[in-house]
Amino acid sequence: MTVQFICLLFLLVYECYYELQATPELEYGRMNIGSRPSKRKPSGGIESLRAIPWIFAWTQTRFHLPVWLGFGEAFKHAIEKDPKNLQMLQDMYNQWPFFRVTIDLVEMVFAKGDPGIASLYDKLLVTPELCPFGERLRSKYEETKSFLLKVNSNCF
Repeated sequence: MTVQFICLLFLLVYECYYELQATPELEYGRMNIGSRPSKRKPSGGIESLRAIPWIFAWTQTRFHLPVWLGFGEAFKHAIEKDPKNLQMLQDMYNQWPFFRVTIDLVEMVFAKGDPGIASLYDKLLVTPELCPFGERLRSKYEETKSFLLKVNSNCF
């Protein structure tokens, strides 16, 4: 296994603990709001989660993590690999309808987002040892937002 893969696995486990504290996912899971239970297996971990309560929970905190997480890292990697890739991404945004719509949808989520509200959830619900993880995620949020603005040259 590579170091990056091990780090990714660690972050996923850590994110699962953080998500259970920072969002009302458990409360959504107890509500009968769909035709299926919130988990595939009641005793299962992150792999047994269903999308609806998980997405609703991140929406409630105005952080929308499942939508944007990874975009910033992908943009950063591409641009750091070769600064000319920024122009390529801008050209893709201007010329490829699918890419443009995808970026516009992520931009719309950022327009609805408010990391300040997510921070309040942290202050009220998250244990002190997991609070730095929330701060790191909010930093990634701002980094992703800045890369989106570089790619599409719009304001939100």
